[in-house]
Amino acid sequence: MPRPPRLLLPRLLVTTVALSACAAGGAMKAAQPVAATSAAGAASPPTDAGATPVLPEQVVVEGALTVEVTDVGDLIPALRAQVEAVGGRIVYEESSGAATSWRAEVKLRLPPDQVEPMAAWLAGHGRIVDKRVTGTDVSRTLFDQDLALANLETTSARLTQLLAQGGLAMADILAIEQELTRIRGEIERIKGEHRYLADRVALATIELALYRADGAVRVASAKAYPGLRFAALSLLDPDGRRRTRLGGGLVLHTELRTASFELDVFAPTTDGAGGPSRRAAIATLGGAGYSDFLGRGRRKFGNPYLGLRMGYAYVDSSRFAIQGEAGLELWKHRHALIDVNVRATGLIGSRTDLALVSGASAVIAF
Repeated sequence: MPRPPRLLLPRLLVTTVALSACAAGGAMKAAQPVAATSAAGAASPPTDAGATPVLPEQVVVEGALTVEVTDVGDLIPALRAQVEAVGGRIVYEESSGAATSWRAEVKLRLPPDQVEPMAAWLAGHGRIVDKRVTGTDVSRTLFDQDLALANLETTSARLTQLLAQGGLAMADILAIEQELTRIRGEIERIKGEHRYLADRVALATIELALYRADGAVRVASAKAYPGLRFAALSLLDPDGRRRTRLGGGLVLHTELRTASFELDVFAPTTDGAGGPSRRAAIATLGGAGYSDFLGRGRRKFGNPYLGLRMGYAYVDSSRFAIQGEAGLELWKHRHALIDVNVRATGLIGSRTDLALVSGASAVIAF
């Protein structure tokens, strides 16, 4: 004679509670040696059942610094570069004010062992007015979350197994599915909290308040980079004309590589048979970009770049000039730049010439 359906649900709930209790006890016993082993250099845990497991230290480091700075011009870009260099990142940045009221708020995420070096770096660029760094041990919380996840996953597996066995009343099936939904939601919640806490352990959170010191001035930023240029024009098919002409001119960069104007004037030449003097000049506008794979233009020496230029040329007659450029910055500083380049040049007009224009230039900040 079949068992009445109303008796199955209480028996099922008692079974679920018993399974959860067994899973909790088994997870605690299994977790003790694992937690003890993961602590670097920790002694072997006690073998008696009542001993507290030895947990690896997991510390959340948080801090706040207030820094009075004297050089506010390039501080934020320099800070960003320093943070990236030590494996951190800036997650919030706000700056406001002019030279007399400059202030900034920045939130950093840093490897915990880089907090003190970063404070020392900031001290070298200003005066630390206030400093607060705290560490909170969350190893027990992470351990408890691991145990809770193990228990919930064991209970979920047992309930799923009961469903697979069949022979349950519809009310029992619905009760099990409702409990599984609750358990799965709890598992996802604990996993999310665990990931968040593990991220805060991996990277310290530091809030910076930066403000301008009395009497400080904003460092001047360049508006333009004027300079001089040496150039050589070489015709690929001279056709009775002199192949190479030497000259020089002026160069004006607006944002180093982003855009520039250049004027090259070459010394007059003759064809060697007493013919008329031949003149040449090229004026172009253009720009260039750095390679992401070769330093992005941030190195002090040896930054390669590619560019495109167009403009007017007079080479024995008026022409339209277009140039494809490849260059190398030999030395780069915030106040000066020395570079060399070569340009494949098309001179288009009543006649078309192909030429190479090679040159070297030096510019200074203005």
